[in-house]
Amino acid sequence: MERLRHSDYLRLLDFIAGLQEAVPLADFGSHLVRLTSELLPGATIAFDQIDQAGDFYAFDHNVEIGPAELERFVGRLQEVYQQNPIYSYIRGGGKSPVVDISDLASRRQLHRTDFYHDIFRPYGIEHQVNVLLSRPGWINALTINRDRPIPQRMKTLLTLAIRHIQIAHRNACALDKISRVVQPASESLLTAREAEVFSWLGEGKRNSEIAIILGCSPRTIDKHVQNILRKTRTETRTAAVRSGLTPE
Repeated sequence: MERLRHSDYLRLLDFIAGLQEAVPLADFGSHLVRLTSELLPGATIAFDQIDQAGDFYAFDHNVEIGPAELERFVGRLQEVYQQNPIYSYIRGGGKSPVVDISDLASRRQLHRTDFYHDIFRPYGIEHQVNVLLSRPGWINALTINRDRPIPQRMKTLLTLAIRHIQIAHRNACALDKISRVVQPASESLLTAREAEVFSWLGEGKRNSEIAIILGCSPRTIDKHVQNILRKTRTETRTAAVRSGLTPE
């Protein structure tokens, strides 16, 4: 490992302390992105949560981007994310928790993909390191993105932090399951807005489509869907629709 500076260790300690906070699964992505941005200043950070059984794609990030551009970006990301070399790595049974996509494909191969031209290139991204987190039925990845190769010092910090990230994510998933079991009956009722979203889920609409219909951002719809999953005690959109909950 590359020798770390005193300031690196201080940021790492702050990062680990921040991960000790009990955070609902619905807020874990934004919480992790904020902490990682402080741990690795100068990098573009994102956390992707992909439901492999449906079309739910939650995307938290530290990029300044307007609602309209974000909606276009997430919509396109859902269409081309499987072209990212990390996807083939995961589907192939790859187990390493920290993966540099430059180890999976050459730059020439990456540059031939729509994923690169529509997702990476507009934001000046050329290099990406993934921290993969385990959750049955989901792809969860914390990504560190830069226009230049990821410094070894950043990779060393991630290697030291990975165990703490995994535990925090596992705790958030466990907290989510517990809340579904012990929640009062009154909390299982959907709010008026959640009921609208639930109805459109039943029509087979994607989050981006529901956002346009209801006149709000895709991220807002993502939050509503997470609440619906929690209240229906289900893991996927399809299961939620089939749960028999009446959106009253």
